[in-house]
Amino acid sequence: MRATITTQRRPSSRFLPFPTTTTMVLLVQQLVLVMMIIQPVLAWDHILTREGLEQTLTANDVVLVAFVSPDESKSAALELDWLSAVAGGTAGRDHFASIDCVASKAVCDSFAEVSSYPSIVLFQLGKPLSQYRGARRAVALQHYITRFKEPVISEIASADDLAAFKTADETVFVAFLGPEHEVLKRAFAGAATRYREEFRFGAVVDPAVAAASGVQVPSIACYRPTDDDTVVHFPSPGEPEKLDAWVQEASRPVLGELTLLNRQRLIDRGYPMVYVFSSSEPERKQLRDTLYKFAKSYHDSLTSVMVDPLEFPDLMGQLGLEPNVFPAAAVHQLSNDRIFPHPKGRPLDPKGVQKWGLDVYQGRVKPWRPAPDGVTATTTYAADVGPTKVAPTRRVSIRSIPGVKIKISGHDEL
Repeated sequence: MRATITTQRRPSSRFLPFPTTTTMVLLVQQLVLVMMIIQPVLAWDHILTREGLEQTLTANDVVLVAFVSPDESKSAALELDWLSAVAGGTAGRDHFASIDCVASKAVCDSFAEVSSYPSIVLFQLGKPLSQYRGARRAVALQHYITRFKEPVISEIASADDLAAFKTADETVFVAFLGPEHEVLKRAFAGAATRYREEFRFGAVVDPAVAAASGVQVPSIACYRPTDDDTVVHFPSPGEPEKLDAWVQEASRPVLGELTLLNRQRLIDRGYPMVYVFSSSEPERKQLRDTLYKFAKSYHDSLTSVMVDPLEFPDLMGQLGLEPNVFPAAAVHQLSNDRIFPHPKGRPLDPKGVQKWGLDVYQGRVKPWRPAPDGVTATTTYAADVGPTKVAPTRRVSIRSIPGVKIKISGHDEL
């Protein structure tokens, strides 16, 4: 339908004048001009040739390359955060590159073996070093490239350097060690190498800096600036063999993201897993903010994570949740392999989640089981109207999920 613009009679002074046709034309022209300026910024800027990618890889010591298929949902979902990562932060635009593997398939095939899209690969000195397995957020991508631009362990020489380093990443480890602490130094270096993809590591080299900061030597501290500036100190500097386990637990955020890097580690913790699903990063951020205090209250006894369903497309079904209905949540008690989907349609807020958790703990909710083919699976809940049957068939088990191992522990807090 074509819009018709007509010139109105001069209105009463009580109302604003209606724009004339000439004014409307000028406004439309200005809007078109603005869109022409903005559009290139909001779209992929792919390297088109093998030579172009080789030049980028040669000119920069580290480059993060996204191999994408623009029309696929996961690549489309990555676009905005990828472009934000390229445009912002301290990593620099030259350390990011992308290839359209549909339009430039030969270029993709010559640089990486891509089995699914998007695949994000870190190149160092022109050669593929590792595949990115972290969160698909702009800040996470920026931090990742910075970790590989900097040394495995950054040298912190002043109090100002220390203050800046504490907030340089979402999780930062700092060692305050003297020359006599060689065994602990080696353990710290080993942890820094193993967890370089996820965290930043630094070492204070001047004892005066540690003294000015009120830190006793030897000491190792974990800083989580995005978790209310949480600081956790390694309690056993005389037992370096315990450092690795401590790094895993100290780094665990209050309400972090499930990734391919941390999934097995979080399951191995053995405590009930609380999964919260949302289809977009803005909604996941809103849910993080809403549920943060609740998750913090149960941080020691639960493992709470946000999940991007595009990264784990089968997980909702394995937890008894209806696909593509968001937001959604489920609890998996790892000690007995029981699953409790959050009731569909109920609000995911602290009060509602706490009541649901209490009902689960007190046995008012029966665990979910998959139904036979052709029958809708349901969950019995105390507030449901009428009897609701749970099919007494085989149970879904995380043991059946490819690539995931489970250790049975005795934690039944939820």
